[in-house]
Amino acid sequence: MKALEKFYVVLGMVWAALAFQPVVVVGQLRPMGQEGTVRAVVVGVSKYQNERIPSLLFAHADAAAFAAYLQSPAGGALPDPQVKLLVNEQATQGNMAAALTWLLEESEEGDLAIIYFSGHGDMENQTIMNYGFLLTYDAPVSTYMAGGAFPINYLQSIVQTLSSRKNTRVILVADACHAGQLAGSAMGGIQATAKALAAPFADEAKLLSCQSHEFSIEGSEWGGGHGVFTYYLLDGLSGLADANGDLTVSLLEIERFLEDQVPAATAHKQMPQVFSNNKGMALAKVDPPTLAALKNQRATGQAALQTGALASRSVPPAGGQDSLTMALYRRYKASLQRKQLLYPEEDAAYTLYLTIRDRPAMAPYRQEMRRELAAALQDEAQQAINDYLAASPLELRRRWSFDQRYAHFPDYLGKAAEILGDEHFMHTELKAKELYFTGLNLRLKGEQESQAALYEQAVGLQQQVLQLDSAAAYAYNELGLLARRGGDFAGSIEYFQKALAFSPTWVLAEANLCGSYIDLDQIQPARQSCLRALQQDSTFALAHHNLGVVLLDQSLRQEAIAAFQKALQYDPEYFMAYSKLGEAFYFDQAPEQAIEAWKAAHRLAPNHRLTLYNLGVVTAELGQKEEALGYFQLLADLVPDDMVAWLEIAELQMAAGRYGEAETALQTCAQLDPAIPATDYLRARLYSLQNQPTAALDALQAALEKGFREYGYIQSDQSLDPLRHMKRFKDLMKQYFPDED
Repeated sequence: MKALEKFYVVLGMVWAALAFQPVVVVGQLRPMGQEGTVRAVVVGVSKYQNERIPSLLFAHADAAAFAAYLQSPAGGALPDPQVKLLVNEQATQGNMAAALTWLLEESEEGDLAIIYFSGHGDMENQTIMNYGFLLTYDAPVSTYMAGGAFPINYLQSIVQTLSSRKNTRVILVADACHAGQLAGSAMGGIQATAKALAAPFADEAKLLSCQSHEFSIEGSEWGGGHGVFTYYLLDGLSGLADANGDLTVSLLEIERFLEDQVPAATAHKQMPQVFSNNKGMALAKVDPPTLAALKNQRATGQAALQTGALASRSVPPAGGQDSLTMALYRRYKASLQRKQLLYPEEDAAYTLYLTIRDRPAMAPYRQEMRRELAAALQDEAQQAINDYLAASPLELRRRWSFDQRYAHFPDYLGKAAEILGDEHFMHTELKAKELYFTGLNLRLKGEQESQAALYEQAVGLQQQVLQLDSAAAYAYNELGLLARRGGDFAGSIEYFQKALAFSPTWVLAEANLCGSYIDLDQIQPARQSCLRALQQDSTFALAHHNLGVVLLDQSLRQEAIAAFQKALQYDPEYFMAYSKLGEAFYFDQAPEQAIEAWKAAHRLAPNHRLTLYNLGVVTAELGQKEEALGYFQLLADLVPDDMVAWLEIAELQMAAGRYGEAETALQTCAQLDPAIPATDYLRARLYSLQNQPTAALDALQAALEKGFREYGYIQSDQSLDPLRHMKRFKDLMKQYFPDED
């Protein structure tokens, strides 16, 4: 369905003089020959940023050919400023929105607006969303509502505004029904999107590449590499569809031509659709030289379609009445190019935009500046959203480490919304994402600084996101994470399930759901959730890690080891996978391998407390006392009030015969918490080793009074042997362990 609005409209584009048959626009009869400006937005995406979205072969070539046709004599010789061509990496959601904003703002009564889209279309959940999406270059592999994909309801709003409020004729050409494994494939998302495109928006003329139950076909046999729909569409507009020879191609003529040519060329696997209240409307004026050349090509078996990129509008030259302003404008363009959008403020694109936008010399460029800056601000924030949605290991680590760049994204999105204005069709979406990032930053800060109060503020912001966009799966996922931080594991499950209701194939939400089941010790649901996540993305390290945790909990140690190793295969810098791998090795009676895994975790996360503790304990068990002491000292340096670290240091120093250092460590323990009996027990051992029986027995009695009840440990502790023959020792044992022999 060639994405939206192929508009070919016409070509004749010249269109100004069209002498076409009457066209009804919003109940108003357009006189034949009435002139108007033709503008076109042409979008084609073959290669997507996310490699998990199947590439197409020739969608970009179709768009380039369509744009080249519009600028040719046959298509009306539209000048460059009247055609916006976006292909592949240029065709981001932000840039497409900017181009359609241009179409909205520049179109006037009597003009013609053409919209052409070639690429993927999809819908994740028919029961929730009434509209599908056109997948722009930066579309995520799922969770389309998070941005990067262009909602068809936005397109509908644009067409309705053009047609009903501005009395602008609209032609939509859409080829968005390509086969491919997309997020909504299992539930017919491509077909549902086709139906959404076929539904009437206003009084537009609409040309779609195929029926809703069919797929668009492309191949090298058509023009050396094109979609069959665009190939015959351009043939027809160039004059081969002019059945009555009046040098005008009407909508009805192009419909019949496509119905004759496309099914025959595809063994009846594809039948285009044409919709309009006035199929007699003229689409194109035939250029006789172009038609003659085309007929000669077809007669001789040539099939080359015209392609080629459009020249971009150049930066205005230096000099003129206001050369200083023009110099600032060029600096603005340079800042935009290097993505210095808001920071540092000096020489930032936004700063320069505010400086020059209202100057008279900027009048021809003011609106274009506004649109392109808003698009750049959106695209920069969208990259982080997309990376997170795709569960990029790098992006996850950025969040876990509270990368400071996140602080800028609310500003990017807020400024984009401000620049576009509250009447813009994307304003609500931008404000929702601004709130989302603000809340995300509060959670990350709360994690770094252990401030639970920040979590409560973050929850409020994510709830505001849902007030603006009730289908924001990313906000539900964030609320799930916040619920986990607050210990509400059952609540987190509900939030993650809601996220998955809106985005059923979102692997990160599924893996997070698994984590919540683990928190509640619901092992079977956790395992099932992990397996579902891996069905969606077998390379997702977090899902392999969580599966390993589940398997380890079930004492399936070898399987757990394999799962953690799989996680590390896909993310070699995933320190938690190394940490859990160490645990699995340790419980599988492989302490040396456990130590190697924990050392790898320590290299990646030097301040991870559990890793340091595990290294200290197990190296001590293996007799590597000095190495163990080093790990516990690192832990004590990192967390000076860690009682366990100081107790371990005291015991290791004592074992090494460094009694003074052991005493110092025990003094620290006593200062941290004088009620802990372990401190007094270690003192008893220390004094006994130093042949101070009275002090040793005093300390032992203090430990027992505070609740130390490890009778077996006392009896096996050789350091207490010098005390055992003493009456006071025996009396203490009878007093506190009367049932023992």
